Amino acid sequence: MKTIKQIIGISVLFFVLLIPQQAEAQFWKKVAKTAEKAAEKTVLKKTEEKVSKKTSKTIDDTVDGKPKKKKKSKNKNKKTKGAVISSNNEEESVIHETESLEPLFAAYSKFDFVAGEKIIAFEDFSQDEIGDLPARWNSSNSAEVVTLNNQEGRFIQIGTGTGSYVPEFIEEFPENFTLEYDVVFDFDVSKYAYKRDLHVVFSDVENSGYELQKGAPGKNGFSFIIRGGISGGGQVDIQKYCADRNFNLRSEKKFGKLNKDNSGRGKKMHVSIWKQKQRMRVYIDEQKVFDIPRAFEKNVVIKNLKFFSETTPENTFYYLGNVRYAVGKPDMRNKLITEGKLVTYGITFDTGKATVKPESYGTIKKIANVLSENAGVKVRITGHTDTDGDDTFNQKLSEKRAASVKEVLVNEFGINSSRLKTDGKGESVPIDTGNTPEAKAKNRRVEFKKI
Repeated sequence: MKTIKQIIGISVLFFVLLIPQQAEAQFWKKVAKTAEKAAEKTVLKKTEEKVSKKTSKTIDDTVDGKPKKKKKSKNKNKKTKGAVISSNNEEESVIHETESLEPLFAAYSKFDFVAGEKIIAFEDFSQDEIGDLPARWNSSNSAEVVTLNNQEGRFIQIGTGTGSYVPEFIEEFPENFTLEYDVVFDFDVSKYAYKRDLHVVFSDVENSGYELQKGAPGKNGFSFIIRGGISGGGQVDIQKYCADRNFNLRSEKKFGKLNKDNSGRGKKMHVSIWKQKQRMRVYIDEQKVFDIPRAFEKNVVIKNLKFFSETTPENTFYYLGNVRYAVGKPDMRNKLITEGKLVTYGITFDTGKATVKPESYGTIKKIANVLSENAGVKVRITGHTDTDGDDTFNQKLSEKRAASVKEVLVNEFGINSSRLKTDGKGESVPIDTGNTPEAKAKNRRVEFKKI
């Protein structure tokens, strides 16, 4: 009996001990399974994040009014030509090395565009709220001010539908003027669409509010059109329309950034349009795409300018920014040699930086020609900034910008460095004391003074 009790006792003890072991085993099995699932979820999440990161390069996934901060370059020890001042905010100055602009200037060697002598209008949407229609524009379609994560500044987003976008602050249309603007597109050029077009239209319409639903308003006009294509890649067109249809003209050509491989998607295109009496020249970046000697008939008077879009698919966007309008034909030789002072707005820089933009090439080339033809002339190059940002930073920035212009004249055009002195005035000598985009654009300038 005692033996039986002992056996029963041992069995009970074994069972009692076995229970927690089995429970513990089940617990660890659950933990392992949970960890396995967590790891699987983590892998899936990381994969999704990487895929999302790739696809999020399209601008419509990043337009939220909060541009991402740029990461600082890790390659601090790389030796490159030309130190410049750079800052996302002009109150935070950073001096670092940048790549030489020589390859860019080489591409622009045939670029002969020269901006008008006097700035009449400038629009960077800096005074508008993100998400609003810009205050100084009239429109027959929806549009809003946005920021892009891969471009500086603000843009107006133009989406699906047909409509006009009229910069009502541009009212003066003399015989000679220049118009510049930046365009970014965000859509798949290889996919079918009935229309993906963005026009800029110059017409003889008296009132800028007339015929907003028409791409060719009035009796006479001229349009430059960026076409996103219907699936085989895009192109650029010009159209001249006249009261006498016998003078109508249309021309089209392919353009690299609109190829169906989508290599231009999300990249900025800088459009420069130069009117001299009847002649109209159109450039995209460094390339002259059209040169039309009779873009307007003799007695046609331009009275209106607007942008016009026709896009059919959903989530198809153009972004328009940095609209710059100037008038007059620069007489650089007379200003510099006879009057002794030349003020130019055709030499431009990115915000907070001193690197000369390549589209400045045509203006600098003209100045270089004047200096080459007058070998005894010495000049002082003076940089000026607007009032945005810190005074001390702007002073240094203006000095660096003047030095950058000198460097281009010496290295690109062979002007002897001993003939060129540089100086910077920062924001201390404004031409216009206003706070409008136009006032700031007028104050951002480079002056050449004979010494």
